[in-house]
Amino acid sequence: MHSALEVDTVLLDMDGTLLDLHYDNHFWLEYVPSQYAQKAHISLAQAQHHMSAQYAKVAGSLDWYCYDYWSATLGLDIHQLQYQTKHKIQLRSDTLWFLEYLKRLNKRVIMLTNAHRSGIALKMQQCEITHYFEAIVSSHDYQIAKENRTFWQMAAEQYCIDFKQSLFIDDSEKILQVAQQAGVAYLRGIKTPDSEKPAQEMQYFQSINLFSELLIQK
Repeated sequence: MHSALEVDTVLLDMDGTLLDLHYDNHFWLEYVPSQYAQKAHISLAQAQHHMSAQYAKVAGSLDWYCYDYWSATLGLDIHQLQYQTKHKIQLRSDTLWFLEYLKRLNKRVIMLTNAHRSGIALKMQQCEITHYFEAIVSSHDYQIAKENRTFWQMAAEQYCIDFKQSLFIDDSEKILQVAQQAGVAYLRGIKTPDSEKPAQEMQYFQSINLFSELLIQK
């Protein structure tokens, strides 16, 4: 194996991998708290503190990623609020180039995301990349987050994915570890999921700034 792209299948996360995570960070850490502060008649700082505590309760579970859960918990229409900030949804700098490259190589390309279907629909509408994927798989389809190995077993079975011949790219080291445990042979992290934040360093996985780095033989 000379390069990470000498595989049959490329599995791609969405937020922070294909899309700039700045939208989600802004939405969940700034915009939603601001809307909650208005509703609850409290300060933004109080709202952010409250929401941080709520986030911590369900981090890594399906509820963390579920718009319906947050709509019920916060008394806000999360589905509607996302449309008010959709102008911030952006692809990472070389995502289109990479998807075109994979298309020319005739690779199987499958998206594996924890995002709620409502969020996926809006982001695909904004970015127009749906046609590059054989399938777009949401953890909500299986009612179990990517942080759980069962998600990987179900995806492999449904889409006949040979993990030994697959590359998976994600901005979460925790999820990469679960993918590794599930048998995915080739794994890469993303150093700069949010274009407006400093790069992250992964402890256990090789990470990249640009997809073109995958072409370098290692």
